[in-house]
Amino acid sequence: MSFVKSSTLQSTPSLPAAPARALFGFSRQPTRKQKPPDFDPGLKEMLQLGQALAKHERPPERSILISAFTSFVLDKQENERVAVEDSQIGLLLTTFRYLQDTQNEQGGLGLSVGEMVNAMSLLTGTGVRRAVETTNTVALARSLYDEVNRKEDLTAEYRHQGLKTFIEVLAAKKKPTEARALLEEQWTEDPASTDRKQWINIILGFAKVDEQDQMIKTIEIMEGHDISFDSQAHQYVVEFYASNKNVEMTKKWYDYGVVNGLKPTQRTLRRVLGVCIYNNELEWGEPLLRSLVDGELSNAKDSKAYWKLVLQWAAAKGKSVEELDRLLNVMIQKTVEQGMDVRPDIGLINSLIAFATFKNDPYTAERYLALGRRWGLEPDSKTLLLQLDYRISSGDLDGAKAAYDELKGRELETDADLKFINRLIVAMCNQKPLKYNVLMELVDDLTERKARLNPETVSALALVHLQRGELHDLIDLLNTHVYRFEANARLFICHDLIQSCFDRSMLTARIWDAYNIIRQTFREMDLETRTKMIVEFFERGRSDMATHVFGHIRHLDSPDIKPTLETYVLVFEGIAKAADAESLALVHNMLKLDATVEPNTKLYNALMLAYMGCGDPRQALIFWDDIIHSREGPTYNSIQIALRACGDAPFGERQARDIWSRLKRFDIRVTGEIHAAYIGALAGQALFDECTELINNAKREAGLTPDVLMLGTFHNSLPDAKQEAMKHWAAEEYPAVWAEVQKLSKRNKMSSSGNFLNGIVYNVGTDIRA
Repeated sequence: MSFVKSSTLQSTPSLPAAPARALFGFSRQPTRKQKPPDFDPGLKEMLQLGQALAKHERPPERSILISAFTSFVLDKQENERVAVEDSQIGLLLTTFRYLQDTQNEQGGLGLSVGEMVNAMSLLTGTGVRRAVETTNTVALARSLYDEVNRKEDLTAEYRHQGLKTFIEVLAAKKKPTEARALLEEQWTEDPASTDRKQWINIILGFAKVDEQDQMIKTIEIMEGHDISFDSQAHQYVVEFYASNKNVEMTKKWYDYGVVNGLKPTQRTLRRVLGVCIYNNELEWGEPLLRSLVDGELSNAKDSKAYWKLVLQWAAAKGKSVEELDRLLNVMIQKTVEQGMDVRPDIGLINSLIAFATFKNDPYTAERYLALGRRWGLEPDSKTLLLQLDYRISSGDLDGAKAAYDELKGRELETDADLKFINRLIVAMCNQKPLKYNVLMELVDDLTERKARLNPETVSALALVHLQRGELHDLIDLLNTHVYRFEANARLFICHDLIQSCFDRSMLTARIWDAYNIIRQTFREMDLETRTKMIVEFFERGRSDMATHVFGHIRHLDSPDIKPTLETYVLVFEGIAKAADAESLALVHNMLKLDATVEPNTKLYNALMLAYMGCGDPRQALIFWDDIIHSREGPTYNSIQIALRACGDAPFGERQARDIWSRLKRFDIRVTGEIHAAYIGALAGQALFDECTELINNAKREAGLTPDVLMLGTFHNSLPDAKQEAMKHWAAEEYPAVWAEVQKLSKRNKMSSSGNFLNGIVYNVGTDIRA
């Protein structure tokens, strides 16, 4: 097998490319060190445990795993805003169960009760609440809770804390019925150890699984225990549905509170009116707004909160900027008359800009900004974030960058700007022409902040680096971010990179480098995707690269990603077209050592094609013998392939006649393709007269009329010296058909070594698959 040439990177990272040498042997520039994968604390060791268990290898030491478990939990609790992925919780679960299974009497589990309760608390945090999957979270919480309760010296404080946390996890992760049963049991034993918030969590748990009857039942159980479903509890339920943009359920549960005599809190009213404004439910919400204006607005100390609602409501009703300006003056005048000095602030303007942004109306958003300036209100960080948002959405990337530049000098709570900066980076990656320096300025800012990029951002940047040939930057980007992502996010990035490999405008050497980076970073890349890469390299004329990809699949240690019989067939067919004898020998040897693949007729067909394509028809016919002695037997494709091999094999006419006689003896229907293939086999042995006789007798013996396929195959298979005689014969005997053959595209014959010959081959469509 010839070595695969790569433009910049070796296929194996452990063998770095030698640095370029300049005059007198000095290196032009220092060799760049590749950035290692960036793992969260403890994650690498837990990954190693998972791999060791899967391969039945020796796992890391228990002390290392205990440290990894606790350090991961502490890091995630210190960084609550960072999502904890379900796959990471799965690693925590695997590690904890391993520690349970390997504990001994002297050392015990190795985790204190406090550390286990601490781990349970992590599962109720913001990061875990964002996770879509729930199976691992519930399983880990259950394992931790059971282990804590097995401790003989467990204090009442830890027991209550563990139970409270476990109930919260169950309620949040689609197990509210079990959570309610535990809470009822706890209330029976010690009512003082339970609180209203736990019952509300269970109600919200039933809301998540859309079990309205159970929500009502839980409220009834609460009231049976003298725990009232009050206005505060009502607020939590209404806010849950409002946050999830469920308009109908928001309205339903608002009405539920009113019907049952509850006075909605001011926060509840504001959330419900906000839902009406943003979802065009103005008619339903009109009475609520009127009661708010007539009742609370005039006396409220926080008048601005209601001003926001009134102004947004007016904007939703289609009022112009000028009309809103007048309305604001009226509201100010009303407060003055009541002896209060309430002035508008930038928050009012921001609420209007937010609504315009939601309506995808950047023009009106800019007018609201101008309105604020007329009132002497300068933009704050929230204004700039909104401006960044709607300018990105409208495609005004220069304007968005200007808003970002102004935002950089402002104080921000948490990382409120990150999602917008991620969006801006993605938009700039897709901008034509690419403003690379401006783009990298944004990326560098986030790098300095040690901020995490979204999967969409990593994917977009990865494609930019790949298209520019910045492969080391691509590796660093992937190593920094992808090991923190959930499986679906990794799959998203992998898919985008793989798709770029099918861009025929990109150099093959760069595609090869990209493939090697992808396969080393995304070891979970499935067989279908890897197979597409094999096809791509075959179509690019690089059978050596295609064979390397196949070899990588063959040597993977994952039982789910192994070459199938269909994979072997595809590779042999590609090798046949490429006439790559070295690749054929390599893959055939892999097949001989592969105990998972049982050869069948289709695979033998592919082997025949491959050996024929590589100039060894004699070996191809050995596989024909395997086929005819197998239980499955030959297919029509097998017969065609074998007859073609007979045309090139020494004394092949003997085997061709044997095949033909078998067809006759067993009364197998002879198709046009089989008849043409037999003619081709005899023509390849220069048996001119027998071929003309077969053509002339085709109608009587096989019910076939001489056609383009028959004459074209006869011509193409003959030795060069006999092609002229065939042309004269065909022009005299079958002038109309021969005229059609001559209209076809043609090329020079090619030897098995790849050299062009004098003979002509007409394209009569004789390509065949296994």
